[in-house]
Amino acid sequence: MKSLPTLPLISRYTAEQPRFTLLDSVANRISLIAFCSVFSFLFMYIFLPFNINMWYEGQQLSLMALFLIFTLCGVVVLTISQFGLARLKWRRKLTNATYLCWFLGEIVGVAVMVTIVDVTLTDTFFLTWAEFITTLRYIALILPLPYCISLLWFFTREKMAQLKSLEKEQVIKTGDPCILIRDEHDKPVLTLHPGKLLLMKAEDNYVQVFYISGNTISKELIRTSLKKLESYLSPDNFVRAHRSYLVNISKVVLFKKNTKGHYLELEGLHDISVPVSATCLTAFQERFAPTS
Repeated sequence: MKSLPTLPLISRYTAEQPRFTLLDSVANRISLIAFCSVFSFLFMYIFLPFNINMWYEGQQLSLMALFLIFTLCGVVVLTISQFGLARLKWRRKLTNATYLCWFLGEIVGVAVMVTIVDVTLTDTFFLTWAEFITTLRYIALILPLPYCISLLWFFTREKMAQLKSLEKEQVIKTGDPCILIRDEHDKPVLTLHPGKLLLMKAEDNYVQVFYISGNTISKELIRTSLKKLESYLSPDNFVRAHRSYLVNISKVVLFKKNTKGHYLELEGLHDISVPVSATCLTAFQERFAPTS
């Protein structure tokens, strides 16, 4: 019996994992270090977690000075990690999952440096394994929160940028989706999506515009001519049914002949029968002719 080809499957699985890219940007890395340092310092100084103020009673340095030094230790380690070690080839191949190991390494690095500095500055602490483990535990409780908040902000901002980019691409592909209707003096009166425009009916020197607004049918009386409106509407979607009627052909739900001739009914306008004149009949017969 042949052995299963596990190695290729593992390689393919690893290759399919998304690469961690949130900290590829220099600005993101600087923001991460700055936010983590400010957050950690304020958290220690304001809340005095783990009764930390009692640890350094009688020391020459004030608590603020000590907290600033410890914060600086974190800044140095994160700077080395994000700008020095980040240049390593294998670091650039980390996935979203394996970056967690890198972050844990940063916590260990900060703990090592803080422990060494703490022992150097004070005479009540000694460089022992127990001291390091205690420092590591406290740093592991403080650093992950600002770190994760920063990554969440970068992720959200990246997704918003991608969404805006897709919206721009869609606008470029489809063009301006809105129709601007002006009166006889070129004054803007109504802006709407072409899919919402149903019917335009000429009435003397005015045009009655019927359109969908929410869940209702609205109408607007505009002083202009039907010919002027027709000039900037797509002839593929808006077709003359009569010299007094211009319809959105995609909204026609009924095309029928009676004793008086042909007429149309449009979506939402069942109480309005739009006559189809003989000169405009061909376009509707071709569009709504039954298929054999």
